[in-house]
Amino acid sequence: MAISPARLAANRANAQRSTGPRTLAGKVACSRNATSHGLLSRQPLLAGEDPADLEALTQKLIEALAPEGGVEEMLVDDIVGLFWRLRRLARVEVALYAVGLPQPVLRALSEAGEASSAVGIAFAAQASTFAVLTRYETALVHRLRRSLADLERLQAVRAASIPALVVMPRGS
Repeated sequence: MAISPARLAANRANAQRSTGPRTLAGKVACSRNATSHGLLSRQPLLAGEDPADLEALTQKLIEALAPEGGVEEMLVDDIVGLFWRLRRLARVEVALYAVGLPQPVLRALSEAGEASSAVGIAFAAQASTFAVLTRYETALVHRLRRSLADLERLQAVRAASIPALVVMPRGS
């Protein structure tokens, strides 16, 4: 189906008026428009997250996993991102409980020694959201296990290809 010349001209005119963000700051802000929870974000850090925390996690995992070579380093980068997202997921879960009840009700239940009831009520109020969160968590954990297994397999192959020092018994 062909578009009419008038419609084509109108589309071109509209495109000239709507060019999107022009400054670097505008482009950065616009790139985060679709971010709702950040569990699947390509951006490692979201607003409010501390880069030093991510760097500390990265260093701990690099030390613990000791990658060698590009492929192992890529897997460790993936593992760092998955750990970071799982931490973020835990914060999202806490926030969901916090917004599941109005503060006066939450405070009253807590003061009455009914904190577990407050958690149950908050969960019931947000059950469908928690179901989605659980699916994200399951997918992240699955990817983390797969990446760890891949890294372990690569490191085992690398270790097997390095000749081991053989100690000969005396008198041989």
